Amino acid sequence: MLPGELLLTKQKKDRIYPDFVPIDAEHLELAEELIEVYLDLKGKRKSEIDEIVAELELGLDFKRVRGLRTLLERRCRFKSKFTVEPLLARKAVFEAASSRKVTNRKERTEVIEDVARELNISVTDLEHSLWADQESDLVLADFSPLKPEELLKFYNFSLAQTLLFKATGMTITFRGNYKEIFRTIKYLGLMYVPEDGNKIRIEGASALLKLSERYGTSLAKLLPVIVNSDEWGIDAEIVIRRDIPRIYRFIMDSASKNLLMVKEEEVTFDSSVEERFYNAFLASPASKSWEVIREPDAVFTSKGVCIPDFKFKHKELNIETYFEIVGFWTEDYIRRKLSKLRALPFNILVAIDKNLACFNSANFELNLNQPMILYTRKVPVGEVVRYLMNNEEDEIKRQVESMKGTQIALEGDMIYIKDIALRYDVSKEAVRACLDNQDYVVFKEVVVKKELLDEVKDKLVSINIKSYAEARKIIEDNGLSNPDEILAKLGFKVKWKGLDPSAASIELD
Repeated sequence: MLPGELLLTKQKKDRIYPDFVPIDAEHLELAEELIEVYLDLKGKRKSEIDEIVAELELGLDFKRVRGLRTLLERRCRFKSKFTVEPLLARKAVFEAASSRKVTNRKERTEVIEDVARELNISVTDLEHSLWADQESDLVLADFSPLKPEELLKFYNFSLAQTLLFKATGMTITFRGNYKEIFRTIKYLGLMYVPEDGNKIRIEGASALLKLSERYGTSLAKLLPVIVNSDEWGIDAEIVIRRDIPRIYRFIMDSASKNLLMVKEEEVTFDSSVEERFYNAFLASPASKSWEVIREPDAVFTSKGVCIPDFKFKHKELNIETYFEIVGFWTEDYIRRKLSKLRALPFNILVAIDKNLACFNSANFELNLNQPMILYTRKVPVGEVVRYLMNNEEDEIKRQVESMKGTQIALEGDMIYIKDIALRYDVSKEAVRACLDNQDYVVFKEVVVKKELLDEVKDKLVSINIKSYAEARKIIEDNGLSNPDEILAKLGFKVKWKGLDPSAASIELD
């Protein structure tokens, strides 16, 4: 955040917005100049740096420049540079001066020279040491640079945070980063009320009192985890105190993400069991059909918010399912976790470590009413895949059932199955299961007219084609995109001689 006096805003009716700096050539040049000041003046006093930065303010919005400067100074390490501890140097000089009359510069110089001899240092070193602990005399020892674009985006983010400092409450929508958001809300002592979808209301103060500043500070601290979500939006009430306090609305969403400094989030896991399962699933053949998403959604139930560990989303079928791994050992945690899982309005596959201590309790009842896997040490990926395959088969059966009585119209020599699936809003598997036309042959990705297949076979036989490469060319010249499938269907066998396709030949079985 920035100091309140450096906050720049724009107002329109009842709306208020941070006055973001554009990421353009003019401001990138300004940011670069400021960064170079701190890079070039390492070892110089802070007062010297301040003078140079003040020159850059000329003709510009001084609040803008000072805001950028504030962020850069937080990346600096200043230190005192002295030969003698400043407090001891001042004490020695004041004691020496108190024993004689000092009314002019000459007499002052005599005192300084006497004290310098007494301390066995030069006059210059003593002069530098006297006030070396004052802020203006601190020396730039180190600076952690960043790119000009990063500085501008960090500045914009800081403006938004500073404006939220004046917030009394906020409604947020978000997708992704659920666990971190709710963990931070709890840590900051905020209260939330779930609304529609992935929207929550975070309550602030109920009146325009000093208490609002405390809530504003917490809401501002929540912003970093919000903007690290995949998609997000905030709608906050901002108190502007002039003669009469007035409430404005501050609305911002992920469309502004390219103007803000956002940390790249890595996939993290709560346990090594979850991480091993995630990596094992990605390495399995099932990952070709199913996308696995870490902590995908926040689901509000009567027992609190539930954030499943994973969601599986089929890459073609319109189906998805959730998966939770229960591996924490305390009985109280398990009871609360199972209570939330029972309250879910949908099925969720649950994997439970059967070595949990609570299973040895005589009073412990599972009573989950959800599909479940018991595991030891690691989650069996094969069982999870079987569950997903069953879901996939059930959905295909449902689609096939919905297609009963539908005559799939086929026109042309070759039709892509994906186009038919799109036309009837079903999966390619359902299309293959429903196709029943005596004039066409169904392949993996296409449907081909039998008449065309017969023509291709006659051509291959009549001119006695033996070369695999020539056979492929004839098939492709007829507008067919799957020559290997066609050859197999027509009864040809490919005989390979090494890995070179041009050396391969074909013959009828």
